[in-house]
Formats: sequence, C-alpha cells, structure tokens
Amino acid sequence: MEYDQLLSGHLKLATRKDLANKNLAKIQSAFLKSEIFRKKLISVFAAGSFGRKDIGSNSDLDLFVVAEYADKDRSRLDDLEVLAEIIEINRDLKYPPISNDGEFLKVYSIEEMKRTLGDRKDDSENLFTARMLMLLESTPICNENLYDKHMSAIAEHYFRDYADHKPFKPLFLVNDILRYWRTLCLNYEGIRNNTERPWRKRNINLKFSRMLTVFGSVLPIIANPVQSAEQFVSITRLTPLERFATGLQNLKNNDLNDGFNQFLNDYETFLQWKENENVEKEMKDEAIKKESRLVANRFSYYIYKALTHPSIPAEYQRYLII
Repeated sequence: MEYDQLLSGHLKLATRKDLANKNLAKIQSAFLKSEIFRKKLISVFAAGSFGRKDIGSNSDLDLFVVAEYADKDRSRLDDLEVLAEIIEINRDLKYPPISNDGEFLKVYSIEEMKRTLGDRKDDSENLFTARMLMLLESTPICNENLYDKHMSAIAEHYFRDYADHKPFKPLFLVNDILRYWRTLCLNYEGIRNNTERPWRKRNINLKFSRMLTVFGSVLPIIANPVQSAEQFVSITRLTPLERFATGLQNLKNNDLNDGFNQFLNDYETFLQWKENENVEKEMKDEAIKKESRLVANRFSYYIYKALTHPSIPAEYQRYLII
C-alpha cells in the first residue's frame, strides 16, 4: 500500500484533519465578514496545529499577517487596526488568548521577508521565523490569492539562480530549513533551565511536531530533487505529514512501509500528550519519562532512516551534514 493511503487511513489522524478543516472554514468565514480584511492588501495564515491540521481540544490560533506593501508605506495605526481586529475575531471564536502574549502578532512585509533573507535583520525581527512557518506549516485564512502570491514570491527567491545552474540543486532552500531546525534547538536550550517556562511540553514539541515540520519538508525536496519554485510551492500545499508521506513515496521503495503505521501511532501519542494539561507534572514521573523517550527515539529514528535511505543521492545526504 502507498504511504499516502496509509496516512489517510489512519483514523485518529484523519479525524484531527477533518476537525481542523471544519474549524478553519469557520475561522475563514469570520475573517471574510470583516471589512478590514476585505479592503486591505494583506494575507493571513495560520501556523502551528492548524497549519499542520493536527488540532486537538486545546488548540489555539497562531496567526501571521503578511502585507503586500512595505513597512514605510503603511502607518502604525494601520497595523494596530489589523491586529486589534484579529484579537477581536480570536476572542469571538472563543479560542485561547494569542500565544506568547502576542510576540509574533505583527504585520510582516513580503518585501522585507525577501530582502532580509540571510541578513542579520532576518533573525532579530522574527522575519526568519515567519518565513519558515509560512513555507513549512501554514494554511491560508484570508485573501488566499494574495497568500499564494506571497508564497510564490518567497519560493522564487530561493530558486533565483535556477537559470544559471542546471541541473539545479535546492541547497539554499535546504540550508535555510536546516538553519530553522538549529534555531529551534538553540531556543529550547535557552528555556530548559527556566522554571517559569513549560520546558517539558516544549521538549516534546521539539521532538515531534517541530522535527516533523522541518524534516517532513526536507525529505520530498531531496528524495526527488526539486527543480523549480513551482515544484516547491506544490509541496507547501501539503501538511507536514503529507509531505513526509510524499517523500517516502518518492523513494520508490517499500522497505520503510512496515514502520510507517508505528510512526503515525507515535505521532498520535505525542498529540495526546500535548492535549494533556498535566503533561508537565506527569513527565516528571520516571516511568512516563522513560516511555516518552522511547517513543520519541523511535519517531526520530524512522525519520533518520528515511533521510539516509539509499535511494537518496549521496550528495544530498552529505549536504544534510556538511
């Protein structure tokens, strides 16, 4: 059986995706009713569990706003009006308050997201995080046509040397995705000794959803090396789990087939942990901690086996390390 069929046949994960789509339809409808979002040249996308479409009972809305026009061409009041409307819609829909006290809730300029790619300013203003989340785990909330335009603009920036290099190797893109993974790992180290931060929950996020988001996107890029921005954009339209299944399918080998259902079950186990409000306390129990490590190690090892599969050209495996 093909990997995408195994994924779609996983009842619990399919149920989560169906619930996400139903809730996304309600969210999109609420934004469509807002005059502010109808008249402004901005797109809004959801990241996190809604972007991955693996929501649970406690999922919140992680929303990002991307403007067509540059920072200098809009006023601070314009931005505040947009952000206030998002907070109001979030409240009306009865989702939890915007996470991290609204740390990432700002209006990003598509031109800035392109211009600062690789620049020091890329990190300091959260442009890097916003760009990576848009590429790796997003779904459009309003102005989908503009969202598609913004996605293509970012993708084309990674493939701008295509005409001069054939066959093209998407190393710029892969390196930026890997940079995001290393940034996530470093950010985790920065909070693990802070007793006021829920580091255990963040730890399991890092070992499951974050890892899947990053390497579930890398696999299809290198398993059948992506040659154009259009090819990559088609990958971004899939959820991380769907991307990973596509990458496995591109290996044209079923020797990882037997472990795929266990991989999906392990991811569902993680999602159940994530929904558990007592996870911080329970992860202090040695038996539960040991079990969580076992599941996480099995999950990551399956991803490792896929990324180092003999069907992947050796030069791409090398680029993952060097």
